[in-house]
Amino acid sequence: MSKENEDIIFQGKTEHIFKVVIIGDPAVGKTSLLTKYSSKQFQEKYLPTIGTNITKVKMDIENTELNLMMWDIAGQSHFYMLHKPYFNGGNAMMLVFDITRTSTYSNINNWYNTAVKYGLSRVPRILIGNKIDLNNERKITRAHAQHLSDKLNAPYFETSAKTGENVNEVFQKIGELLLKSQNIS
Repeated sequence: MSKENEDIIFQGKTEHIFKVVIIGDPAVGKTSLLTKYSSKQFQEKYLPTIGTNITKVKMDIENTELNLMMWDIAGQSHFYMLHKPYFNGGNAMMLVFDITRTSTYSNINNWYNTAVKYGLSRVPRILIGNKIDLNNERKITRAHAQHLSDKLNAPYFETSAKTGENVNEVFQKIGELLLKSQNIS
């Protein structure tokens, strides 16, 4: 989104609109995280995202209203050809993996490289290890995830969409990073 499209002045208050892409392999909990944050609900049954789901999330940070257009992008390989328009104009990214499945962690580099290929190399980003409610099935240690976090220059959070643990914190952090990156105060 261009700078001209980001700010809307309505009744004397400035609103900032940002596009945030949520990416990662299928069934890592991208949709569940977004649903838990936006509606405080969790659905046990897995329903794969078809293409992309867009959810508007409003938040106030430092007396500034943010409207985050959250683009929850399908992780299935047959949707890869659609990625370019989904990534286009992104202002931030959330990279999500499942702490119980090593392949989802290994593929974070591929997701990041795809985002960079489509022009998101300089946007704020967060790395999220989801499903910590399944800690007894954990395959990815915090140390390994922190190493990747350092490599990607992305703060690392561990979450549970099921219990809600750290879900509000990741959305708050992406909002803060966006404000900082845009020099908005």
